[in-house]
Amino acid sequence: MKYINVSNVKEYEKLSFSERHFLGFWYRLPMYYEINQDETFEEYWKTNYPFQFFVRNTTDNILITLEVWKDKIIDNTWRRLFPRNAWARKIVPHTYSDKPELIQDFLFASIIDFVENEPIDMTDWEANETMLEVKNTIDEIYKFVKQIFPYKEARIEKLRSALYAEKSFEQLLGDPDYDKDSFDRLKNLETELENEIQQKLIQIIEIREYLWT
Repeated sequence: MKYINVSNVKEYEKLSFSERHFLGFWYRLPMYYEINQDETFEEYWKTNYPFQFFVRNTTDNILITLEVWKDKIIDNTWRRLFPRNAWARKIVPHTYSDKPELIQDFLFASIIDFVENEPIDMTDWEANETMLEVKNTIDEIYKFVKQIFPYKEARIEKLRSALYAEKSFEQLLGDPDYDKDSFDRLKNLETELENEIQQKLIQIIEIREYLWT
């Protein structure tokens, strides 16, 4: 059933009976609705076609309800098995995880997914100075997460393993061969990396409104 090219009730009433109806009784719907009309189409149909309006309005409501139920069923079944944000599901573990590590891993993963899987080339990052600055920040964070962070983390772990050599800190303090300089270097590297991580996490929060395509 085709729509009729009117946008308000006054134009609707000027149409002939055959233009306004389909099959001689089924009123046609307008192509456009004007806002702030003196009389809405719903009011007009409710007055002139009370039974038909009730049937059509009730049917529409039932269809909308069924559509909502369908989406809920899909959300609770199919999309749980095949989530759209698969990258996020991989980051959030099924076992317990401390909030600091979870927040860090999630935000870093969001940058990786944004750069690698979102159509960011469609965005005009040179539209203005702010956009260009945001793009540079995203590239900087991405490089840190993918390259700098893993390298420094591996370097710290290697130094930590060599320093502790399966000894506790208390045992190290009592060891005559205890290397205080190496221990201080380890602590400095850990502090330096933690400060960089914190800075990058804050940057992600600051540019979060730009992480959409």
